[in-house]
Amino acid sequence: MAWRWSGTHKGDSRLPIRLRRVRVRRQDGSAITLLTNDLDRSAVAIAALCKGRWQIALLFRWLKQNLRIRRFLGNNPNAIRPQIYAALIAYALLRLATRSHRVRIPILRFTELVASCLFERRDLSTIARPPPVNPPGARNHAPERQLGFTYA
Repeated sequence: MAWRWSGTHKGDSRLPIRLRRVRVRRQDGSAITLLTNDLDRSAVAIAALCKGRWQIALLFRWLKQNLRIRRFLGNNPNAIRPQIYAALIAYALLRLATRSHRVRIPILRFTELVASCLFERRDLSTIARPPPVNPPGARNHAPERQLGFTYA
């Protein structure tokens, strides 16, 4: 049975391949309808493949939301894998830091604070508090004949 495809142009068009409609009942009782060109596999096998692909889609959505990967640097696995690995390692290190220093703020806020204070020397348990304006004992420790770096 060939399915009709309603395109954006006028007229009648048909797909050049045959499709099969598979109706699958979920565990919660709802049903979904899948269209597939796989005419050989059973409906259970097609549903399992669809579920596995959906899990992969959910993983990439989680990666983009939590690891702040907006776009990948390439289209091949050699470009995507190192970027995902680096983001996962950074995420794991940040989670370990929040747990070891007992930081009670959300992980995304903690990530933003660490990124903004990356080149400052601060205790991670106090990262959510603003730094003191004029900390006591803050002086230039450079020798007298050496140029000091000051910034406003």
